[in-house]
Amino acid sequence: MKSIANQISIKTLQILNWLFFFAMITANYLANALPFNGKTTGELSDQYPNLFVPAPITFAIWGVIYVLLLFFCIQQSKAFFSKTIDSSTNDLVKKIGFRFIITCILNIFWILAWHYEHLFFSVLVMVSLLIQLIDINSKINKLEITRSFIIKSSFGVYLGWICIAIIANITALLVYFGWEGMGQSPSFWTCFMILLGAVIVSCTLLKLQNSFIGIAVLWAFIGILIARIGAVDYYRFIVWTTVFGIVIVGTSLIIETTKSVFKNSR
Repeated sequence: MKSIANQISIKTLQILNWLFFFAMITANYLANALPFNGKTTGELSDQYPNLFVPAPITFAIWGVIYVLLLFFCIQQSKAFFSKTIDSSTNDLVKKIGFRFIITCILNIFWILAWHYEHLFFSVLVMVSLLIQLIDINSKINKLEITRSFIIKSSFGVYLGWICIAIIANITALLVYFGWEGMGQSPSFWTCFMILLGAVIVSCTLLKLQNSFIGIAVLWAFIGILIARIGAVDYYRFIVWTTVFGIVIVGTSLIIETTKSVFKNSR
């Protein structure tokens, strides 16, 4: 009886994961199709100009993230209609639990908070999303199924991008409040945030043993380079700081990838 109840619980989570995934996708589509509050996500971002925001093309990574999460939903549904117990998939579903569902809810909340310009609340939601993604990456790091490309890439890329997105979100909030920078120039603070982000992300990907976290951040830094090089005003220190940030994250990514290949070849 206990085994049957456990199976029902797992199947319920598998279904809920799909439902909330589709709810998240729908909310993101409607946010720009309608759009919510009469402005698209990009138009709202343009309201709070700052030197940290990457080139518009960089945000295409959201499409990659949602496709990877779709693959995760498919992976976690493996053997859903089979009478045979798939222990590795069940272990994955149990370990993640309601965490993926919570990330979907937080994603929707962030869209609403951002579009209706509740920037402080949007930062709180983004921080909560970051915490959940760190927790998920920690959980899947302990599973045998983490050898799967789909699982690690899905939540690794998601976490890496949110690490950068939260910095951009906080920057937009500071612009909204008219922060003067404590006597320092916007260029100084942009360089500081790039270096801080590079160090934090490098430590995170090494700790969680997930190279995909670094890939997402490298893409974001490339976006910052494109934006700054293509801008009317050229900020040399931001460009070179971003290059240095790419070197830091790239080195950590190579170290982790090498360790992973060596470990799997043993």
